[in-house]
Amino acid sequence: MAQAFNTTNVTFFRVAFLFTIAFFCLKNVSSILQNSYFLVLTEAMNLPQLTLSRYNGQLGLFALLFVLNGIHDLIPLLENNEKYFQSIVPLRLLFFFILTGVSYLWESNLYIHNNAVFIYCFVEVWINFLLYNAVREEKNEQFKRANQFMLAEEDVEEPQPFVVKTETTEIIEITNEEEEEGDDDDGDDVDEKDGE
Repeated sequence: MAQAFNTTNVTFFRVAFLFTIAFFCLKNVSSILQNSYFLVLTEAMNLPQLTLSRYNGQLGLFALLFVLNGIHDLIPLLENNEKYFQSIVPLRLLFFFILTGVSYLWESNLYIHNNAVFIYCFVEVWINFLLYNAVREEKNEQFKRANQFMLAEEDVEEPQPFVVKTETTEIIEITNEEEEEGDDDDGDDVDEKDGE
């Protein structure tokens, strides 16, 4: 299951999500705004419902913005630009998290406080959170691979628990050998004199 949520899959999911919204903005925006799941979440969050005519001129601009936003992630994904995702995903997650809170709490501004803005931002927070976790996990795996080293088995020393080191002391008896040798030499001289 961890393999399913990698950076590539989650980014492709986000690009498909944005392209789908762009398509329905041009085809029939009511199929999104009148969706039963969309309406249930709207009622549950006590948000005002946004209604748009399918012939509204602003929908073309919205479709273009969603397509460009999807392409903005698709190109770095195809180039395997990991640094791009490591830098943009946390910033984008923070931005959509703040925008979700503002769209829910700022009740006097109906341009932002409506079901379409809140649900879009909420889904973006969810997708970008998955993407952030995938990017962070891949970054950690890459760090582990880069800093891994191998030792030969004979170089690895297993620690020996509870080994008590004992020291033995040796008592060395010191004798004055020079004095004893001097005493022996004097006796030899006396014997030699007696023999003469």
